[in-house]
Amino acid sequence: MDSKGAGFIAVLIVWGGLFYLFAANPVASSVSAGNGSFSAAAFSALDGAFGGGGGLSEPFGFVDEKGNFQKSQIHFNNPVNISQIEISSTDSPLFFAASGSGLFASKDAGLNWYSFSDVEHKLDSNMAVYKILFNSENKKESFISVFSNGKGIIYKSENNFFSLEKLIEFDNEGVYDFGLKNNSLYLGLSNGKLIIYSLDKNESRILTTFSSPITGLKILPGGNLIYLTLKSGGLYLSYDDGQSFARLQYLDNYKGADKINGFFVSPYDTFSVYAATDYGLIRSFDAGTTWKVFKSLPSETASVSAVALNGKSEIFAASNGKIYKSRDNGQNWQIIETNIGAQISVMVFSGDRVIIGIAE
Repeated sequence: MDSKGAGFIAVLIVWGGLFYLFAANPVASSVSAGNGSFSAAAFSALDGAFGGGGGLSEPFGFVDEKGNFQKSQIHFNNPVNISQIEISSTDSPLFFAASGSGLFASKDAGLNWYSFSDVEHKLDSNMAVYKILFNSENKKESFISVFSNGKGIIYKSENNFFSLEKLIEFDNEGVYDFGLKNNSLYLGLSNGKLIIYSLDKNESRILTTFSSPITGLKILPGGNLIYLTLKSGGLYLSYDDGQSFARLQYLDNYKGADKINGFFVSPYDTFSVYAATDYGLIRSFDAGTTWKVFKSLPSETASVSAVALNGKSEIFAASNGKIYKSRDNGQNWQIIETNIGAQISVMVFSGDRVIIGIAE
């Protein structure tokens, strides 16, 4: 948006310990919101602009406290596919979303969304953001995986991605998913390599190599379990921190069950796994040795695109653009209509709400 008005002021923003000076007109239109993007310092200036017009797509929504689906307000124009939503460890109303068209942020718990850029503009809408990770042991620390100009890069931040430090870079390969344990990053690459990177020593080594890109990775604290999925299908499990993996062959007996669109490992029991598959919503209580399908799920098609759980026996599942909610661990389900006409790719609990990301 072009700047208008004769006034000129200097604004000092203090956010997450970061001081940043920028020039702005005394109205919200001074923020570069024509394409929906804003720099880290522009958060404060957006306060008067949340009522602005939305864009061409509607990739965000939420299920409110009453169980109704609501569309979020978006402040950008380009269609995007959302692959992940994460809540800041240091600022609970601050949400981030990964997409194939850069990083997006909401400072009001998912009601309004904007395209996000760091201070030095290392992040932009021309890059793919594969994964966001907040360190549960050090809440100020976060990591992000991006791919741009033929390079896959892992950045580290200590102020909610306002400034970034490059950790490791790969030519022609992206890090689709990664996890953190014992101050080491476990990196799942698009060439099938699983790499461990030591944050203390700034060194990396290959743990193993698969024949297909690694699309999902769950590194669990307090034990040696690692769950992993491949683009070609299948769920793999390691009992020794990634030194060796075994394919969980039970899923291969059911058509579509090995096509895992997303999976969730219970934080209360690392042997309990829920998976959204083309066969349906399935769960295992023995680390994937055996599985059961939620036959009570009243979906029109078997394929489930996303799943979310919390500690209150609530399960949310998405299928064919609809949301299914259970308050009794999947015994009974309530259908929540969305009318979005697109695939729901991610669901995240935020208090009494469930935040929704959509893939066009």
